Parts: sequence; C-alpha cells; structure tokens
Amino acid sequence: MALRTAGVVNCRVCDAAARLWADRGDVALFHCRRCGFVSGQPRERLTAEDRYRNYHATSSPSAPEERYQEWLAEAEAVVGPGRLLEVGAGSGGLVRVALSRGWKVDATEVSEGGVRALRETRATVFAGDITAAEYGAAQFDLVVSLEVLEHVPAPLVHLEEMSRVTRPGGLLILTTPNFQGLSRRRLGLRWRVIDPEHLGYFTPRVLSQLLRRVGYTSVRVTSRGLDVLSWRRGSGPAGVSPFDPTTSAQLRETVENSWFLRLGKSAVNGLLRVSGLGDSLLVRAQR
Repeated sequence: MALRTAGVVNCRVCDAAARLWADRGDVALFHCRRCGFVSGQPRERLTAEDRYRNYHATSSPSAPEERYQEWLAEAEAVVGPGRLLEVGAGSGGLVRVALSRGWKVDATEVSEGGVRALRETRATVFAGDITAAEYGAAQFDLVVSLEVLEHVPAPLVHLEEMSRVTRPGGLLILTTPNFQGLSRRRLGLRWRVIDPEHLGYFTPRVLSQLLRRVGYTSVRVTSRGLDVLSWRRGSGPAGVSPFDPTTSAQLRETVENSWFLRLGKSAVNGLLRVSGLGDSLLVRAQR
C-alpha cells in the first residue's frame, strides 16, 4: 500500500484512491469512497514478526469461555462438532473449549508466545499466517477469526483464504471492531481501537459485502458490546486509554457474577444490536 500523495493512499481492499480522513501522528486513517473501507497507515512500519513478537508472552487473563461455549453450540447445531480452524488463535482460549467439546482443531498464530501456549494443547498448530499455511481447499467445517482481521495488511486476500478452506455448507465466526460504533463516534481518534497495529477498519456494510464477494452466501453481521473502559481519558496519543486485558477480564467477571449486571448488559447489547452502534462486529456466515 504505497502513498500516492501526502493525503492519498491505495485502498487496502480495492486499490482505489483513499483520501486522508484523520491523522493522529502515530497513525493516519484513509477512507475509500469506492468501497467504504478505512485503511490504517502507521507512521512506523514494522514487520508482523516485530509487531507481534511480545504478544501472549505472559499468562493471559481468563478467556470469555461462556461466550465461546455459546458460539460453538450454535455451530454444532449446523456442522459439528467437526473440524475447526482458528485463525490467529492467540494463547488458545477458544481452542481449549472447542477441544473439550469434541472438535478436531487446527490453529494458526504469528506470535511466539501464542504458539508456545497452543502447542501445549492437542491442536495442530501452524506458526504463521493462514495465507502461508497451505491448507487444502474445503477442509474445515468451521473457521473462527476473533479480533484478527483488523491487523492484516490485505484483508480481502485473508478473507478469500478463509473462504477457500471452508467446506460448502461450512461456517465462519468472525469478530472485528465496528468503525461506526458508539465509542468511535464519541471518542474519535481517542478510541483505543485506533492503533498503529490496526491496518483496517470495518463497518457492517463493508464487511458484509466483502464476505459475499469471497463466497459466503449467507452472511449475518451484528454489533455488540460497549468499550466503557476507553471512555476515560488516558495518557497515550491524543489522550488514548491503552487496553488493559486484566482490567477488562476483571470487569467481565464482575458482570457475569451479578444477575443484575448481566440483565443490564443484555438490555444494552439488545439496543446496540438493533441500532448497529455496538463497538464490536460479530459475523456468522455460511459458505
């Protein structure tokens, strides 16, 4: 993705001219009028190996297992438990849940810490990006990609590969931040998701179109969640509050341990789903 002029780059999806939307210094965002995608351009250009070397190097906070159980149960009603691929599996929270439910699991991961953790499970692990793994076509009943798509430099290529390895009738579960969500609208460049590590930003419409373009025939994109921890002003670039996974996990545990807070969370998520203003996009798609 090369700069054409100071205020224009090639869109990471369609290669059309994407014009400068905002520049925070450490990262600039460019909006493509042709396809609607927002491309991130970090000031410091690092390889994926450098960027994610320290990911999952220490013990991770507890994974949202209840959520994983729910998603996998829904998938099992259609295709499984069968063969599952998690793309960018991190330290293996979903992998462990899937294995316990009887799935045969493959996993890809680029960080050294994540690969080490995954190799302690019974999953078959590929250390690298899915585009280098050379999986056979139509191998998997379910492909899962959680908070990965925003990190990749060529999202259409990434989606095409996930579609290629999904069998006809197979499923995709994918999450990525929502660029039209409430936190981005309120905080703008102060939202912690606006980050040099994130090379692409999606809206429900853009993501739906891309998924259909690569071969998914049944696509459902909903929004959920509110990144309330980002609403306090931080000390990072432009007052960004950096993500604290431990605090986030503690907040999630507090909510899950209170019926009243769970009820409130369910009501809020219902409103966010209807309005499309949730901070995270959740995709359920069928090949």
